[in-house]
Amino acid sequence: MTAVVVFGVIAAVSGGEVVWWLVVHQAWSPPLDMGWYALVLVLAGGVQGWALWQILRGRVAGQDAGPDRHVRRLRRVLYVYLAIRLTFYLVFFLPSPWWVDIARDVVRLALVVLFHRVLDGTPRALRFVALAAGTLGVVGSIGEEVLDELDVRAVEQSFGLVRLSGWLWSLWMALILVAQARDGRWGRVTVWSGAASMVLAFLVMPLAFDLVGGIGGFRDPAVTVIFGLSGAQAVLMLVWLARSAHDLAGPHAGAVPRRERPVPARAPLGRRPLPVAAVVLPLLPALAHLAHGLPFWIGPRGAIESAFRMHVTGPGLLLWLGFDLLIGVGGLAVLVLVAVTRRTRRLVRATACTLVIAAAVGAVTAVTARAAPDHTAADLSGGDMVFDYEGAQIYPDWMFTPDVETGEIFFGISPLWHSAAFIASAIILMSLYGRRPARRSPYRVALAVAASVVPLFLLPAADHARGPFTSRSDCERARSTVGEYGRHVESRPMTGETAFVCEVRGSDGSPFSQSTPDLALVAYGHRLCGVYTRNDPREIARIHESSGVDVRGLTYTLDEICPRAAAIVKANSDEENRVIAEWKAEQQRICDGAPRHRPLIRPESASVRREPLWTDYGVLEAYEEDGYNDPFGDGLYELLEKNELVAALPGHMAIDVYSDAVTCVTTETYRRRPPVETKGWHHVVEVGYRSPTGEIKLGDPMGGAELPDLALHGRSGDYRIRVHYAWLPWKGEKRGAQRLLIMAYPGRGDEVVVHRKRTDP
Repeated sequence: MTAVVVFGVIAAVSGGEVVWWLVVHQAWSPPLDMGWYALVLVLAGGVQGWALWQILRGRVAGQDAGPDRHVRRLRRVLYVYLAIRLTFYLVFFLPSPWWVDIARDVVRLALVVLFHRVLDGTPRALRFVALAAGTLGVVGSIGEEVLDELDVRAVEQSFGLVRLSGWLWSLWMALILVAQARDGRWGRVTVWSGAASMVLAFLVMPLAFDLVGGIGGFRDPAVTVIFGLSGAQAVLMLVWLARSAHDLAGPHAGAVPRRERPVPARAPLGRRPLPVAAVVLPLLPALAHLAHGLPFWIGPRGAIESAFRMHVTGPGLLLWLGFDLLIGVGGLAVLVLVAVTRRTRRLVRATACTLVIAAAVGAVTAVTARAAPDHTAADLSGGDMVFDYEGAQIYPDWMFTPDVETGEIFFGISPLWHSAAFIASAIILMSLYGRRPARRSPYRVALAVAASVVPLFLLPAADHARGPFTSRSDCERARSTVGEYGRHVESRPMTGETAFVCEVRGSDGSPFSQSTPDLALVAYGHRLCGVYTRNDPREIARIHESSGVDVRGLTYTLDEICPRAAAIVKANSDEENRVIAEWKAEQQRICDGAPRHRPLIRPESASVRREPLWTDYGVLEAYEEDGYNDPFGDGLYELLEKNELVAALPGHMAIDVYSDAVTCVTTETYRRRPPVETKGWHHVVEVGYRSPTGEIKLGDPMGGAELPDLALHGRSGDYRIRVHYAWLPWKGEKRGAQRLLIMAYPGRGDEVVVHRKRTDP
């Protein structure tokens, strides 16, 4: 009999879902462990039976039923909301068209307003925050439902953002539970059933899903656990609704009486144009945006929005988007209107503070915002998003569509216009209603005196504060040219005191202490700069004896902060550059004076390198990547040692020269074999070479200069490479420079032909 009653209660409350569950379970084959499911179902049936008793028992007998009209209305609305949830969403599962959802939201809005009126003994801040959160959440839901039915997608998304995916309604619920616990008219069962429902919805059930991970269908016991938790959360919410209405039938035992609050003093309204201006000013920039169909205040621009979009997720990101939308449609004008209507000093100051904070956010956005790129009508492809927008995609796509005629993306007027309007409105409010009373509290006077005197005692200690410290790793990161994901970035050159500090941190043999803070280090450097500039031998010797610092040896350390050292460094650098330039000009004159080769037959292409060629290790190398040859293990350099001039393998060739002498190079490519020339050359060798790609480019393998392509019009295949080598005399030296003539022509054969053995000049 007990089992039948439990089964009937479960079936009645769950609308037949559990009956279906048991039928399906009986149809499973092979049968599973019935003990686990029976335990879960018995527990679920017990919770639902207890919930049904709490809902149907009514108010406790003996209570005095004489509440005021707001309490009576709240009880009726709670019962109506309970009936809607039972009828359409939990028990009978009747079809719920869009107008039923709107009716449910209208009832929820009535709950928000009536709870605000009934909880008049709770702190005012809690009541008004709950009223604002609940109203915005319900209005956003109503607007989303209506506009979804009317198929107005753009505005529907805006209302969906207003409700913050249900987080505003959850905030209202949490605040109402706190207020009920403080009020005293509701019992513990009422408060704890609502709190348990929220804990199950936002903590236990997400944790259960995370722990379960991928579940294995209806055969998995985890499904039973999750369904049981979901059902418990639903019935606990029903208990909260019913008990909230039951407990309001009369004063609860131990209820806290309402506290009579003194009516705050209101300032006179003042001249009417000024209050009107204070209300209208924040509305003007919002109207300019709404005229362009843009309901946002800042939108996707600026450092603050980027920080939220890139680093904040979940409710925080939606909260920022809600503020952006609220201010964008003129929400601050409503706040100013409330402040002007009530005219209490506390509310006026809070409103002015809010306006100033919003103005600061707008100013930072205007300074850090980058201009949107221009696009032409040809850039539009099916309405796709064309603006480079990274991070969380929290704004609708239609915001990023350029104008068809101008090709520009309009994100709204400059936030500085909003900031100017907010500041002007705050000034008007404070000048009209924010005046302090003539007599000041002695506590405030004492606090102001203490705030002024205490810093005076701390100034000597602050003068010796450690200050910032730049480490060696900080300097290395600032000088690094490797950015995110290994990309090359241009490092900002260091100058002045920053460069001096990093020079000291990077020197192991520096006479400066590596633990000295930056400010003390720079001050000590300026002191040594004075000694360096005066160049007094006695002073320099005295410092060397006392601290071991050789001031004359700090030229390249002090040059960034010491003009005298900087002048000496510049003079030395100019002298080095002059010597290097003269040396390069000398090398250029050697190659310019080298004898020019006169081909015996016409080459297909010829090139005389005008600039002198230098190699790091005395090798000119050509390597063609074809996937088969290995430049490190093919033994080419062993072949090069045999004739000491040129060696070649398929796809790999090397020419040996001296690294300590400049090389003047001429390259020639022929269609047929040119005549052999040995006159005037000290070494002539010809080798066979097979080109797999048709690109034969000799160059310094360490990344130096590259010679022209020796291949014949990109032809791959077999070539013969003939290399001529000779020394060039210069200013009485027989080995002043080197001269190379490299000939290439199509031809078969791998044999090495030495046309002239190496001879001395």
